[in-house]
Amino acid sequence: MTPLLIGLFAYVAALAVLGPRLIRASRGWQSAAPRLGLVFWTALATSWVVAVISAGLAAMGQLSGGHGLAALLHACLRALLTIVGVHSLADAPAAIALLGSGVVIARLLVVAARHVRQTRRHRELHRKALSSSRTVVRNGIRVAVVEAEQLAAYCVPGRCSTIVLTTGALRRLVPAERDAVMAHEIAHLRGKHHLMAGWAAILAHAFPFVPLLKAASQEIARLVEWIADDRAGRRHGNRAVARALAVMATSTAAPVPKVALAAAGSGVPERVRRLVQPRVAVQSACWRIVAALALPVVALVAAAAVLVPCATADPTPICSGRPSLSVSAG
Repeated sequence: MTPLLIGLFAYVAALAVLGPRLIRASRGWQSAAPRLGLVFWTALATSWVVAVISAGLAAMGQLSGGHGLAALLHACLRALLTIVGVHSLADAPAAIALLGSGVVIARLLVVAARHVRQTRRHRELHRKALSSSRTVVRNGIRVAVVEAEQLAAYCVPGRCSTIVLTTGALRRLVPAERDAVMAHEIAHLRGKHHLMAGWAAILAHAFPFVPLLKAASQEIARLVEWIADDRAGRRHGNRAVARALAVMATSTAAPVPKVALAAAGSGVPERVRRLVQPRVAVQSACWRIVAALALPVVALVAAAAVLVPCATADPTPICSGRPSLSVSAG
C-alpha cells in the first residue's frame, strides 16, 4: 500500500477513537465562532465516513492489480465471488477491503432512508395535529398558537415550515422575550439547521460504536442552538434571549416532538452563561480555527488522491483477461 493510503487508514483509526477529545480542545473558539464550529464538525464527521469508504475501495483496487475504474468494478465482482466462496487466498485481502466499504455504504444508505422516512411521517402527523390551531403568518413563516398552560416554543422544519408557540409562553414572556424566541426559531428555519443536525444524527445512528460520530452529533446540536441564540441576540439583545430561555427552562414545559428544534431544548444553563458573559475574540483563536478546519480538508483531499489513480489508469488488460502492456513488454 502507498504511504498516502496508510495515512488515510491511520486518520480513520485515530479520529474514531480520539474524536471526543477534540470537543474539549475546540470548545473555546467554537463559542466565539459557532458557525465555523458547525462547518468543522459537519466536515469532520463527513470526512471520516468518506475516508473509510475511499480507503477500502482504494485498497481493494491496489490489492487487485491497481488498474482503472472499470478494472476496479471488475475486481469488485471478483472479490464478491471470493466473499461467498473463497477460491484463492490471493483474493482474500481485496475481498475484505470490498466487504468493509460495502458494509459502510449499505449501512449508511439504510439508516439514512429510515431516518428520512420516519422524519417525514412524524412531521406530517404533527402538522395534522396543528391543523385546528390558530395560525398567523409572520415574516413569511407560518406560526401556530397552541392552547396549553405549559411553556413551549419550537419549529417544525421541512415542507410548510411552522413555528409553534403555546398560549402559556405568550402569557409568561414579555414582548421583548417573545420577539427573541421568535427570532431564535426563525434563525433555525432560515439556517436549515435541521439538515446538519439530521446528517449528524444519521452518522451517529449508523455507526454507534464510533465515539467521534456520537460526539459530532451532540456538538452540532449544541452549535445550532448557539447560532440561533446569537442571531436572536443581535436583533433583540443577548439579555432578552437569556431571560426568555431562563423563564422557559424554569417553568413547566410542554412536550416537544422529536422532529422539532426547541428554543429551550437543551443546555440552557450553558447557553445563558454564554449569552451574558464576555467571549473570546475570533481573532485571538484564528490559528486554532484554521488548524481545525484544515484537518477534514486534508483528509478529503487524501481520499480523492487515493481514488484518482483507480479512475484514470488503463482498465483494458485486467478487464479483457490479457496481461498488461508492461508485463508483455518485459
